[in-house]
Amino acid sequence: MRRLKLIIEYDGTNYHGWQRQLIYRTIQQTLEEALEKMIQTKTPIIGASRTDRGVHAMGQIAHCQIESSISDIKLFKGFNTILPADIKIKKLKTVDPSFHAQKQAQSKIYVYQILNSPSPSPLLRHYSWWIRTPLNISKMKKAAKILVGEHDFKAFQNAGTKLNSTIRTIFKSFVQEKRPYLTYQVKGSGFLKQMVRNIVGALVAIGKEEISIEDFKELLASKNRKLGPAPAPPQGLFLKKIFH
Repeated sequence: MRRLKLIIEYDGTNYHGWQRQLIYRTIQQTLEEALEKMIQTKTPIIGASRTDRGVHAMGQIAHCQIESSISDIKLFKGFNTILPADIKIKKLKTVDPSFHAQKQAQSKIYVYQILNSPSPSPLLRHYSWWIRTPLNISKMKKAAKILVGEHDFKAFQNAGTKLNSTIRTIFKSFVQEKRPYLTYQVKGSGFLKQMVRNIVGALVAIGKEEISIEDFKELLASKNRKLGPAPAPPQGLFLKKIFH
């Protein structure tokens, strides 16, 4: 038996997220089916992060346990031959049996892209959130910095999700402007379900001056998701990097 570590890039547009489902096609299912074709055995592939429907990844990390003598390079080439054009393996290697993609993840970086212009872009419709309204970028930048540090992010957690703790540590949180694009980047010890999309939804509400920076602070302190603005749509979100 050997353990493989995979670094995966994918366009999530045509998939119902990472995690395998009974009805809808997912990233995990597509990867597992490709692996089965190569080694003739059903094998679970465990991802470090369960991205939602329509969310993309530049550096998703996953592992699996296989009993096969096929070399790493042949598995790498085989995966990328079998997989569709919107999912590819960037790196593949045999690692120590103790490696666990999910449990050993120390931190993650997510990036969210916004197109802030009078007209939408047909070419970016699957990779950004188009917002026609001019945004107050200065206020968005100030609000983003408030999230750095250890906080209870329950107000930015998708409703109905149950966890032992909703406290997370954010190492970096900032908005960058390169007209007509805005990107929000956040690095944290971990993230709650739809946390980044909920944060971006609130930052955009600040940019539109629908809520104030003080409202944003009060929302964070409230631990009440019902008080927050609607989440940003999934297509602008990218899982950029995972650190182990």
